[in-house]
Amino acid sequence: MLQIEIKLIKSKKFILPAVILFLVLLFLAFTNYWVGAKSKELEGANLAAFVSTKATQSTILALFFLFWMLQFSIHLQNSGFYKMLVLFGWLRKKLFIYNIFQIGLYALLLLLLNYLCFAVLSFFYGTNPVQLIFNSEINGLLSQYFYLFAIGLFAVFVGYVWPNYILILPVFIYWLFEGWINNFLVKRFELDFGKYFPLQSTQQIISETILNYTQILTIGIYASLLFVFLNLSIQKKMFV
Repeated sequence: MLQIEIKLIKSKKFILPAVILFLVLLFLAFTNYWVGAKSKELEGANLAAFVSTKATQSTILALFFLFWMLQFSIHLQNSGFYKMLVLFGWLRKKLFIYNIFQIGLYALLLLLLNYLCFAVLSFFYGTNPVQLIFNSEINGLLSQYFYLFAIGLFAVFVGYVWPNYILILPVFIYWLFEGWINNFLVKRFELDFGKYFPLQSTQQIISETILNYTQILTIGIYASLLFVFLNLSIQKKMFV
């Protein structure tokens, strides 16, 4: 699986979007450094800790990953890549495992790419990549990884349901709608029910508050359903 993915990563269709994503993440990293160094007047280890915390609590990073995995899954389906694997003898269970592997791998690569952006800019703000590592919380990094994995799982499932690039727009609208309705319920009626919506509940993984049992159960249910539905979609998919 890893060898197949390395070949995909080396392709031109992968490199160009990755470069564009790197530039976008570089700009986002710059804004975090600017806020920390200029507005909060932090420097050295304190600045490194500040930007590391901001990086691990970024929902924008998850939004980019959602778009990335959605269009990537749709591209592989429409190009016949998954069909080729099935024709070569891959069982659909193995294809399901391969999709899970892809989500986990690209979530890790995105975190590394994001760190690279912060590491490059660290030299311009009186800190360095080593300080970024030592001032990062392991729990925060793991939480960010699991958050990205859950978002990627959602994206791949949606891509299997309807492999069409036009899906990117309604998915983006739904992302905004969940955030809006959650803020509306909190400000207008002082209700926190919105945090149990799919994307909003998953976002709680990277929040500063400790998850209670209800939130953990809610996230677990959504994740389990996505695993089941993705598996069913792959089993019934006609790769033609």
